[in-house]
Amino acid sequence: MYSMYNTKIYHLVVSFVVFFTFLKPSVIVAQDIQFSQFYAVPLYANPAFAGSLHVTRGITNTRLQWLGLAANYKTYYVSGDGYSAKYRSGYGFQILRDEQGANVYSSTQVSGMYAYELPVSSSFTVRAGLQGTFGQRTLDYNGLRFPQQFNNAQGFNGTASPETGIQNQFYPDISSGIVGYSDRFWGGLSVHHLNTPDLKFPGAGKDLLPMNFEVISGYKIPLGHKKYLAYTDDQPEISITPTIHYKSQGASDQLDLGVYGMYSQLMWGVWYRGIPFLKYAPNVQNNESVVLLLGWVYKNVSFGYSYDITVSQLTEARSGGSHEFSITYLHKSSKKHKPMRRLPCPSFYKH
Repeated sequence: MYSMYNTKIYHLVVSFVVFFTFLKPSVIVAQDIQFSQFYAVPLYANPAFAGSLHVTRGITNTRLQWLGLAANYKTYYVSGDGYSAKYRSGYGFQILRDEQGANVYSSTQVSGMYAYELPVSSSFTVRAGLQGTFGQRTLDYNGLRFPQQFNNAQGFNGTASPETGIQNQFYPDISSGIVGYSDRFWGGLSVHHLNTPDLKFPGAGKDLLPMNFEVISGYKIPLGHKKYLAYTDDQPEISITPTIHYKSQGASDQLDLGVYGMYSQLMWGVWYRGIPFLKYAPNVQNNESVVLLLGWVYKNVSFGYSYDITVSQLTEARSGGSHEFSITYLHKSSKKHKPMRRLPCPSFYKH
C-alpha cells in the first residue's frame, strides 16, 4: 500500500507541475521548447536560415525528454525551405507539436518565414529573416488530479475532478533574425516573440510569453590535405566545427557549447549545456546536460541521433535523459546554376 500511495502522490506532483506551470503565470513563466540538435533545425533557431543552402530542404525532428518520468515530454518538428536566386530570397515553413503530461497539455505552432540575402563583399554575406506564427495551446482538465481526490488511507479515492473539459487558446507570434557568414564562419542573432503574445487560458490572468534572444555562431576548420577543402562528389569532407548557442528568455539563460565533426559520411559531436557560474538558487548551479551526437550521411539524406546525459540535480529523479532523432533531405535540381556562396554551417552534407 505504501508504494502504491507514493506512486499516486508522484502523479499528483506531476499534475501540479503542469497545472501551476500553465495556469499560474505569476509563479512560473512560459518558456520555449529547446532542441539539443539546434544545428539540425536551423529555421527554428533563426528565420534568416530559410533558403540558406540554396536548395530545397526538408527536416524532421523528434525529441523524447525525460522518459524516466511520468511527465511524458514529446516534441515533433517538421520544416521545409527553398531559395529563389532571381530574387535572392529564401522561404520556408515549420510545424511544431509539443505534448506534456500524457497529452494533458499540448501546443501546436505553424510558421511561415522569409529571408533576404545580401552579399556585402566578395567574402561576406548577410541574410535577414522574418517569421509569422499561428499558435494553439490545449489543456485537458480530465487528465489532471487535485488534492481533494487523494487521502492518507488509499491514495487516489476516485472522486470526480472539480475541473473538467478541454480549454483551447490561440495566439499570433512574430519573430525575426539576422545571419552573417563567410566561407568558414557564421554568426547570427534572432529575437522570437517580438509581440510577447498572451498565452492565458480563459479565466486566468495574463501569461505573456517573454521575448527570446538567441545568439548562434560557429567556425568550420577543414582538416587533412588541401584537396579536401573543396566540396566535390569524389572527395570526402574532413572537418571540425566549434559552435556556440546562447539563449536568454525572461529570467532564464542557457548556453550550449561544443563541437561537431565530419569524416566522409560520419558525423559526431559533443556539447555541454549550462552556465556553471550562474545559479538558480544558492545551492543550485545552472548545469543541465552533456549532449552526445552520432550521425550518418547517405547521398542527399542525413540522419542524426543525440542523447542528453543529465548532470543537474534532476539525476536524483532518474529522468532517463533525453533522446532526439533528426532526418534532413536535400533535393538537388538537375539544372546547372551559377555557383553561389553558401552558408558553411549548419550543414552536414555536400550541396
